[in-house]
Amino acid sequence: MVLDPLLAFQRQVLDGLLDEDALCVVARGLGLNRILAELARVCATPRALVFLLNASDQDEDDLQHYFMQMRSGETTDEASTVHIIKNETNATLRAQVYRQGGLISVTSRILIVDLLNNVVPSELITGVIVHNASRVTAESIEAFVLRVIRQQNEKSFVKALSDAPETFTVGFAPMDKTLKVLGLRHVQLWPRFHVAVQNDLSRVETPVVELRQPQTRAMIELQQAVLDCLSAMISELCSTTKLLDSETFNVESSLFRYFDSMVKRRLNPYWHRLSGRARGMVGDLTLLRRVAELITTYDSVSLLEYLDTLLLSAKSAPGALPGPAASWMGTDSANILYSVARSRTFVRAAEPLPESTQVSLRRLGLPDNIVPVLEVPPKLEVLASILDEIGVLNHAAVAKGVDAGPVLVMASSARECRMIRSYLSSLHDYVELDIPQQYSNGNNGGRHPKMMVNLLRGFFKWKAQASGIRGGSSQSQRPGSITGSQNQQQSGPITGSQNQLRNAPPAKRRRMRGASAAAGIRGPRAQADVLEQESSDLANNIAAQDSTDMDSADDADEYLDSDEWTPTAFDEHFGLLANAETIVVHSYAGERGVLTALQPTHVVMFAPDAAFIRQVEMYRAHSDRLQQVYFLVYDNSLEEQRYLSAMRREREAFERLIGDKAKLVVPLDERGTMASPGSRLLQTVANRTLRSARNAESTEPATVVVDVREFRAPLASLLHAAGFHIVPRTLDVGDYVLHNDLVVERKSLPDLIGSLRSGRLFNQAAAMTRHYTCAALLVEFEVNASFSLQTIGGLTDTISPAAVSSQLSMLTLAFPRLRVLWSSSPYETVSIFAELKQGRDEPDAERAVRVGQDDMAVERDSLYSAAPVALLQAVPGVTLKNYQILAQRFRSMREVCDASRSDLEQLLDAGPAKQIYEFLHQAS
Repeated sequence: MVLDPLLAFQRQVLDGLLDEDALCVVARGLGLNRILAELARVCATPRALVFLLNASDQDEDDLQHYFMQMRSGETTDEASTVHIIKNETNATLRAQVYRQGGLISVTSRILIVDLLNNVVPSELITGVIVHNASRVTAESIEAFVLRVIRQQNEKSFVKALSDAPETFTVGFAPMDKTLKVLGLRHVQLWPRFHVAVQNDLSRVETPVVELRQPQTRAMIELQQAVLDCLSAMISELCSTTKLLDSETFNVESSLFRYFDSMVKRRLNPYWHRLSGRARGMVGDLTLLRRVAELITTYDSVSLLEYLDTLLLSAKSAPGALPGPAASWMGTDSANILYSVARSRTFVRAAEPLPESTQVSLRRLGLPDNIVPVLEVPPKLEVLASILDEIGVLNHAAVAKGVDAGPVLVMASSARECRMIRSYLSSLHDYVELDIPQQYSNGNNGGRHPKMMVNLLRGFFKWKAQASGIRGGSSQSQRPGSITGSQNQQQSGPITGSQNQLRNAPPAKRRRMRGASAAAGIRGPRAQADVLEQESSDLANNIAAQDSTDMDSADDADEYLDSDEWTPTAFDEHFGLLANAETIVVHSYAGERGVLTALQPTHVVMFAPDAAFIRQVEMYRAHSDRLQQVYFLVYDNSLEEQRYLSAMRREREAFERLIGDKAKLVVPLDERGTMASPGSRLLQTVANRTLRSARNAESTEPATVVVDVREFRAPLASLLHAAGFHIVPRTLDVGDYVLHNDLVVERKSLPDLIGSLRSGRLFNQAAAMTRHYTCAALLVEFEVNASFSLQTIGGLTDTISPAAVSSQLSMLTLAFPRLRVLWSSSPYETVSIFAELKQGRDEPDAERAVRVGQDDMAVERDSLYSAAPVALLQAVPGVTLKNYQILAQRFRSMREVCDASRSDLEQLLDAGPAKQIYEFLHQAS
């Protein structure tokens, strides 16, 4: 397959990156990965050494695929490729790859360790390409890498790319900070409304048919219920934490893709001080937004199964203490959500169904006292009619001798693709049921697609299994397979003010809490009890059915059609389809290059996506094969609101970036080049550190031995920026060795809590106090985090044995020589390290590595047997200096007690040996 040539604006973007070091921000869908591939092709030569940072696995696979396609031409050197270095690559092989040159994609943590250990030939470094530059911050490892490379080779270039303009508009001067971190002075912006982009993509008009499909009444009610739950959750979270502005964080803003990250970014400085309820509400917001998306992407059965899963997960197991349920489950809107979701799937028959209907239900593997409703997603029916129309057009084109390409259907997720494939494969396969007249309204007269019936059977089987897992089958059976409250919930349509549907978007519609069929249900606990009992009854019902009455051919799972294929049938159906008869269903997640590879003549966008729309425009600009694009969207839906909000947010972000670029102030140093990427605060700390950490006679920088696993944290980067000489090593004891007698174990708040709960910190403290004279535990808070462990709202959760402060107190009591250092941020830690190193000799890196590994140390297994060691240290005569000798000689306390006095005197002095022997053998 030959790659399409670059469009004029793409060549301008590439030329701009080749001409100068710059940060290039491109709108999504305008081919940033293709631009990266062309830039990589230029750099992939043995005469250069270029590093690619921040590339994902998908990016690396795409680059390798691009190079394979480029090598098929005549303009690309066969030796041009991208070398990928992972954790599995050893140091010897990495050094060999560095010496060979070319383009190397490597993780930042591996590269910084190799740079500090002089494994990378710095004089050969040509430059660095930073992909996804929006993730780079002053504390990130990428900033560390760029700083070291600039210091070792000032002539190396830096090219940065990003397709996330929204991230450069969050906070104070985010683009200025990113440019300083990257060491760049120029920024290139390429929005969709750029003149060059507009000329290339608007030159050929793309034929688009926009189909705005109305939602069903049940879908609108589900959306409104979710919006009500979101509104209640956001209001409660704002009032509980006092940290969120209700004008900024509201229901409309919750439609944005970055709403979760906005909330977490605002609460992150106080996250460790929030109560468990507040943290749970943040998780509930994410869950509710997920439910809102599933209303338009899931079928009715799958959505009901997902909601029932949430309901069961909030219910405690039999015999266990009741856990905290999600607060939104106690609202009236949640009851409406569950009742409507059930009513669009099945209802309970108030009276016994005809015998023929019961037999048909049992043969389908369904309970014989329910009436399937099985609301089909309206988009699927529209898609079927569109494909029929395209089929007629393609057959007419083939009859005229015109080439007709395949049909490409794009969906939002892989699950939605499976739903579409299953529906299309069984498009004309229906199940007929003899339904009484009172239930025929709203259930297609008993005629249901086979796919939906299979899903419903799988749903009931899942509920039967869930009943067995939860222990429901062992409980006593209540009369009736579904209780009266559930009958009220599921029989008949929803009434009240919920019927008053409007044409305005749901996000702007007044919330309505009218009467509904779920109004009589007491709350989420009653819902869970009903569901558990119903699962038990259904399990007994299905188990009691005769297996011979069930249709084995319909035993399908989820969206898979499991019709048995005989060899004859396989030969009849197997073969290559003509392009005009081919339908390819693909998801947006893996859409890179799908248009170029398939060359479709018709594209159906089952869900809106701005990035793919631009890719269609680029495909149309390269080829005239595309005849029609069908754009499907639910009218006045959350799906439409998310799409429009994303488009507006991207445009506003580029407009702000254009204004910031016009007012951009670039600081220069005395040489006229870009100033240090570090902040002024870090530079001040550096000057102070260099004055205090060095000896008066020495001109060498202060040295700190750092465990290689600590390079995930920003402290090592800030220490290097402050003027310290960083020596990366693999340490068994401690994280930072400041001098030969002082070791520091750094703990962030999440790591501190996890280490205290698992007991790992106790073992680490024991090892540090055993091998070093001075051992310190550093509790380091994140940048801009609240410097306190007290829960917001009082001391209720703080004064308890399980609290962090209480466990730290017990740790210091167990290890009196352990010192606890508190740091408000990594910047403050730099100052603390400078004071601790003042007037001290530099550490021996090789000695620090050997600590915990030499022959005189206690065996590794005993390091984790803290209780016997503590018991041994409690014996009179045993000190911190001689207990290691006893632990080396005796494997247990029983052997110590059985030892004679002469044995002890051979190991210890006479005084301690006598004291130990008399204590162990004195008369009780």
